[in-house]
Amino acid sequence: MIEGATLALIEEQVQVLRELSQALNIVNVEQLGLDIFVTINRQRDQKAYVLRFRCDGWPIQPASVLFVDPVAKEDTGPEVWPSDGEQAIKRNAIPRFICIPGTREYIAHHGPVQPTIHRIALAVVLQQIIQCIEARG
Repeated sequence: MIEGATLALIEEQVQVLRELSQALNIVNVEQLGLDIFVTINRQRDQKAYVLRFRCDGWPIQPASVLFVDPVAKEDTGPEVWPSDGEQAIKRNAIPRFICIPGTREYIAHHGPVQPTIHRIALAVVLQQIIQCIEARG
């Protein structure tokens, strides 16, 4: 029953992402079960990147968020990741991760979500990632 509730909540997040697609420069939003794949274009050069939001356990635990190859839908190496000088996007770490509040990887490195500070809505997390890519990527 919990997975069904999680799926319903994820579907709501997918709809929000689709509604924000023009504002956030989202090219595509694809849901495959509990995973959401969001294709974005970096504005300065229109380079496309695909983010995978692995939402098992969401919203009890934040989504795991990684850049993935658009075909394989897996992290195939640092070439599918933008660089922000290793600030929030840790493309040279092993394993690679995105260290932004609201991601599962952030919690693993910095401790639990603080509800009054961190937002785990997928659109908020995506917007923070886009800001990193645009500012430093």
